[in-house]
Amino acid sequence: MRVLLINAPVARMSPHARLSPPLGIAYLGAYARSLGHTVELLDLNISGYSPRRLDAVMARFAPEVVGISAHTETYPNAVRIARQVKERSPEVPVVLGGPHPSILPEDVLAERAVDFVVVGEGEEPLAALLDALESGSREFGPVPGLGYTDETGVHVNDRAAPGDPERFGLPARDLLSLEFYRDAFNVLTARGGCPYRCPFCSASFIWHGRHRPRAPRAVVDEAEFLMTEYGARFVFFVDDIFTLSRRWLDEFLEELARLDGGLTWGCGTRVDLVDEPMLRAMAAAGCTGIQFGIESGSQQVLDSVKGISKKAAVDAVRWSVAAGISTTVSFMVPFPDDTEETIAETFAFIEELMALGAQPLLSYTTPFPGTQFHRDAAELGIAVLSDDWEQYDCKHVLMATKNLSAERIEALVTAETARLGFSRSA
Repeated sequence: MRVLLINAPVARMSPHARLSPPLGIAYLGAYARSLGHTVELLDLNISGYSPRRLDAVMARFAPEVVGISAHTETYPNAVRIARQVKERSPEVPVVLGGPHPSILPEDVLAERAVDFVVVGEGEEPLAALLDALESGSREFGPVPGLGYTDETGVHVNDRAAPGDPERFGLPARDLLSLEFYRDAFNVLTARGGCPYRCPFCSASFIWHGRHRPRAPRAVVDEAEFLMTEYGARFVFFVDDIFTLSRRWLDEFLEELARLDGGLTWGCGTRVDLVDEPMLRAMAAAGCTGIQFGIESGSQQVLDSVKGISKKAAVDAVRWSVAAGISTTVSFMVPFPDDTEETIAETFAFIEELMALGAQPLLSYTTPFPGTQFHRDAAELGIAVLSDDWEQYDCKHVLMATKNLSAERIEALVTAETARLGFSRSA
């Protein structure tokens, strides 16, 4: 079958939207192609959503199935794309996957232009769905992780048990125009998500805390492939917590040694999952950049939402900078228990870490579907200020708390970022 996979774009284009290729649909494309299907991939974060361009692709490629990947922010554009596909080719099945459909499958299936939803990992559901469609079957009950509607109602099938993360092969980067991305070479070292259950993150809702690491040798093989095939000299490992397992990391660093120092790389992790010898070893193995998610400068707030200490953050930054690693620290405001005083603590802590050599990033805490902040908003004293999904980009104040209005939150952030001389996240 001819399969068109589309990465739905953000509402407001920014450099961050074109930061790195969409590995999720690149993996889907590779797996579908390995089963004999013809695949084309369209990342509309490169060009923006152009109905005229989509019409041209539909006319040229004549897809028999269209799959669309959507985050919460990009979901409204995913719906626009689905509607356009149906207006042009009503017989073509439209499948939506990605974080937002995985969290709210029933809501997505209520959209008339959407025929199917994939929950969680997409390779096996998409393959089984393509088999069913190709054979003319309307029996979708056996397809794991598939949501659909029939005459009896809405159905969301259970997902298959997670298996070997290597079984799907490498993502089909040849289906993407890598020259348009700032960080063109990103690599996933594990399937599933973070085992921590932070109340502001929806990953645990989607993956239930399951973390399935790939073999270190396979990860380094992929990095080596990017070097030889594409001339990559820098790779970013996009996992939420790169240093989750010390044993895995040690094996990974050993494997990297066979590349003879020809690769530099970056990653992100928690401050309580690094130590000084580890960071020195990472730097010696080519790590040139690291991002720590710290979130708040108030220990009281950190105890309630992150479970890390400010001392651990200071130590991690000091060790990382001393090892020669470019160090980024990310923060968010507000949290449910924030006050003017705790937000002042956050900016004072940002200033302290900047003095140690860290580069700060700041975003607005966003009550994404699937998070505790969204689910238990009333209990936490949170007022969710909008259900316009396009605003769920971490650049809008979407939460008022029991202590702070949206207007006061924005005023505090504007004043403090101007004082410290840095901008909110792009």
